[in-house]
Amino acid sequence: MNSKEKVIWESKSEDVIETMLKLKEQYGIGEFRTIELYGGDGHTLSNKMAEQSISFVGYDIDPEKEVDFKKNVLNGEFNCKDSVKMMRTMKEGELGGYNLISTDAPICIYGEDYCEHFEIIQYIYKLINQGEIVLYVFPVVPKPYNTDKKENLAWLKRREEFYKTKDINLDLDNIYTIYDYILKKQKLRILERCYICREYRNGVDWMYEFMYVLEK
Repeated sequence: MNSKEKVIWESKSEDVIETMLKLKEQYGIGEFRTIELYGGDGHTLSNKMAEQSISFVGYDIDPEKEVDFKKNVLNGEFNCKDSVKMMRTMKEGELGGYNLISTDAPICIYGEDYCEHFEIIQYIYKLINQGEIVLYVFPVVPKPYNTDKKENLAWLKRREEFYKTKDINLDLDNIYTIYDYILKKQKLRILERCYICREYRNGVDWMYEFMYVLEK
């Protein structure tokens, strides 16, 4: 990217929250008990989800995020942990049950060679109570930028492997089958799924929020 290029970001977080609330009402989901496995400093979507929740638990590997997280998420509880490692090793139900689950992972390769939400999505069942209907949300990038940069080659390769396509740009309707398979393998029943644009970059709808209504 040209360092002089002006980048204009346009957030659609309010649209994302509105869709979450519609699904909550439609499926009779109770007051949100929320967990965010990539809480960061809580300034992107976490604070808005927290406003709609009676409780909000956030995890992040960086302890320096805690101060800003507590400023941005007034009803939030911050935990400093490697979410992927934690979810891999914990027992089912160990953290309790939640009815709004978010994995707002970094859109890159990070930590111990993790990529986006690819390593964590297979453990979502561990956070859901038997018989409860929940909403699971996570970002998907159909039109990544800076794809010509050398440092992004490994990230693009991981996306190619996960989505089983050499196309850099994704067809969002086609990738439902990837997520359906992963979630059904966890014995989770899919009641509904949808996606909505979360953010524009220079007029391009580069990030969407996927939403799954699930029942265990």
